[in-house]
Order: sequence, then structure tokens, then C-alpha cells
Amino acid sequence: MIRKFLKFLSSIPFIKNYYSGIATIFMLHRVDNIDSSKLAPNENMKVSPVFLEKFITILKSEGYEFISLNELYEILLKGYKVKRKIVLTFDDGYKDNFLNAYPILKKHKIPFTIYVTSAFIERQGILWWYALEDLILNNDEVVLSNGMKFRCVTKKEKEQTFLEIRKIILSTKIRSFEDFFKKLNEMFSNYKIDWFIKTQELCMNKEELHAISQDELCTIGGHTINHLPLSQLPIEEAKKEIIEANRKLEEIINKRIEHFAYPFGGKLETGHKEFQLVKNLNLKTATTNRRGNVYLEHKNYMYCLPRIMLIENFDIRDIWRIRKKNIVTI
Repeated sequence: MIRKFLKFLSSIPFIKNYYSGIATIFMLHRVDNIDSSKLAPNENMKVSPVFLEKFITILKSEGYEFISLNELYEILLKGYKVKRKIVLTFDDGYKDNFLNAYPILKKHKIPFTIYVTSAFIERQGILWWYALEDLILNNDEVVLSNGMKFRCVTKKEKEQTFLEIRKIILSTKIRSFEDFFKKLNEMFSNYKIDWFIKTQELCMNKEELHAISQDELCTIGGHTINHLPLSQLPIEEAKKEIIEANRKLEEIINKRIEHFAYPFGGKLETGHKEFQLVKNLNLKTATTNRRGNVYLEHKNYMYCLPRIMLIENFDIRDIWRIRKKNIVTI
């Protein structure tokens, strides 16, 4: 029934024109079963293995073709008029990309990109959003060092607390990772938090990264050293975060890093300053978290390509509902 409805929609000329675009880049993070006892802001970064395989199967049956970022780059560069192209990208470098997603992608011969934060692979970075989640789940009230109090008894309150504190963290001006880590510890000085334990638990190690990178289906992209919001850093530090991370990744996989994704990647974390910085690094592409499909006009703006976040039970019709081109000029 759903497929018949989709075919009906796509047969209407107005619908075809209204929801135009040559490709959709999907942003994923983790592929694992959803845990209802955890907080939605983090769990929404997951899709289940069952859903991922179903998603691939349905899109293939509807005439979509999965392509690599390099293929999309060539299409844009040469101005090929194509449609219904899909690119899958994964952010951060989670272990379940290797354990759960990779077997499915290999089975269906789906190209994919993993944007890797190098400090996570080296066990020197922090998944602070998971540490924050554990803190909130284990307490009915969270008190920051500046006296701000957050009541978090119910699930709804805990999720709201997470979002409010997350916003505070992301809006904090910092000079470097060391400065960020110092301010983070100061902010949560009322608690004893192991910031590194989640990195060990959830992220790929060097051996896993090297192994997956050797498959021709896989493209490894850069995602900075420490996954900091670049807009909060001095420009030279932001540049160092990108360049040094790419160098570290190249040493692990013995391949050149040609693609990049902005950490967090929304309007508050990336703007003209960051786009110009990445443009000057002469990478092939850079992706944001700004929602939209890819158009031929993006040929001139391949350093700020839009993506659509793939969540559990994503409706394929959402691809057609995205009208905004999200073409950002400098």
C-alpha cells in the first residue's frame, strides 16, 4: 500500500518538480538497537540494524541508487543531470559501524563514508554527551558549579535537562581542547565523572578502522581531532583540528583524506568563517547538518553540502518534502 502511494506521488509532475534535487546525503551516527531506558537525544543518533537493512531494500526497490561521496563529487564537478542518488555517511567512528552496519552494507554492496574523530580512535577524546546522559539518568537533580539547578526526576525532565546543558556546553567559548576539558570539569566540579570511559566502550580502535577502510566500499573522512564546535575556537586552532586529524587518520589507513564533516554542523557551530577555512584546505567535499537535498548548484559550494539525519522509522517521503536547497554562499 505504501509503495503504491509513493509511486502515485512521484507520478505527479508538480510533485516531481517541487521535490527536485539530484541526490540526498544521509547522516547517521550509530547502528544498534534502540534502548528505551536511555535519553532520546542520544538514542535518536541510532538506527537499528533491522531498520537500516529495510531502508536500503526499500530505496533500492523504489529506484534509488547508492553512490559514494567520490561519485557525488564527480557528478557535481561535471554537472551530470542525475536523480535519486543516495549517499550514506556516518559521523564520529563508532564501533557499531564496524560490527553492525558494515556487514549489512557489504551484503548489499552499499558505498559509505565514515567521518572519524581521530582522538576517539586514539582513546584520547571524550564522548561528553554520553557521560552527561549517565549523570542525568543517575540523579534527580543536577547542579552546575555556577549554582544552576536542573530538576530531572521524570524522563521528560531528564531529556530537557540534557538539551539545556548541551546548549550551554556548545555555546562556551574555548581556546583549545585543553581549555574545553578544563571548563567542562569546572562546570561539573560537584561530580566525579570519568569522561573517557564511553570512548573506550563505544568507538572503533585503530585496528578496526584500518580493517574497514581497506574495503573499496568505504571512504574515511575527517571529523577533527576532538569533535569541538569549530565556531567556538580561534580560527588557527580550528584549522589545526582539521589538518592534524586528517594527518593522523592517513597514518592509520594509509590513504589520503579528501572529505570532511563539521562537528555538530548546525548553524550555531558552522558559518562563513568555518566554510571559508575548509574551502581553503582544498578538500573534495565537506558536509554540514543543515537539512536539504543536493542540487547541481552545489558544484560551487562543495565545502558546505546539506544532509538529512536518518532516524529510526524514517519515512521515505521525507526526501521529497525537502524543498530548501540549503546552498550557503560566502
